[in-house]
Amino acid sequence: MRKAIFEWVSLVLAVLILGPVAGLLPAMLRSPAGSGEATALTSKAPLFGIALSLGALAIAAVVGMFGSKTVTRPMGMACAGFTLVWVACRSGRAEMIFRESSSPVTSAWMMAIEAAILTIPVLWVVTLVQKPRPIDADENAVALTEVRTGLLEGLKALVRDYRGLLGVAAALIGAAFGCALGSISLLKGQCVFAGVLAGIGAGCAGGLVIAGIDSKPSLAPYVGVMLTAILAPIVTIFMQGSGLASAAITGDLLPVGRLIPMDWIAGMFLGVPWGLSWVSGMVKDQLAAAA
Repeated sequence: MRKAIFEWVSLVLAVLILGPVAGLLPAMLRSPAGSGEATALTSKAPLFGIALSLGALAIAAVVGMFGSKTVTRPMGMACAGFTLVWVACRSGRAEMIFRESSSPVTSAWMMAIEAAILTIPVLWVVTLVQKPRPIDADENAVALTEVRTGLLEGLKALVRDYRGLLGVAAALIGAAFGCALGSISLLKGQCVFAGVLAGIGAGCAGGLVIAGIDSKPSLAPYVGVMLTAILAPIVTIFMQGSGLASAAITGDLLPVGRLIPMDWIAGMFLGVPWGLSWVSGMVKDQLAAAA
């Protein structure tokens, strides 16, 4: 009963209270043209934009830690993700950013740099959200879906075994594939949904690779998604180049070029634990069958 109550409290806190508050932060940004179609670095005040993004991540961390402590770590990740969905939805759309920009290629580079700047803070939030010990948790069992290490230790675990880096590469490919499946229109909701599918793809692909590693480099799928967020605008630049603005107008942007960094980030928090849980279930079934 207590757990069910806290599940609802956590979700209400994320979806209806602190999520909307976090969404107010990117809504304060303005593009050089004066509209609300902007991300942190494509806005008129890039440093202010990064500060607002970090503030939104801090709110997501608080909500996520509450969900992890009172329910489970996957619930904490979901609460952080729902909070960041508000942030993504109140940010600009890539399509409109490219349309309004005097240099769409520069705007795309700015989004790649923005994703790179936010990578370490985002990964830190992932470890913070999963740091609290859930009240009813069995800490003796290490779940594939959970990150039990700090940020530095988690990053070291990636290079401790070459399969950790393979997990990152697999997650990157899975994220791109998931995004391509979901990014069928330029609508903001569809872009966020594509981000969630990217997270699921990264969790599945990366999880399959890291499932047998003793060091459990659970950050691999998350690193893979963030690398995809960095590379996606760059790939879009090289594939569409000077035709970026016209592609935005005609709706022909590459699927991975339709997402802004926060779409990837919000989708990562929601999707990666989901994908990892599927892999974890498959591994348990195989172990049970082998026994």
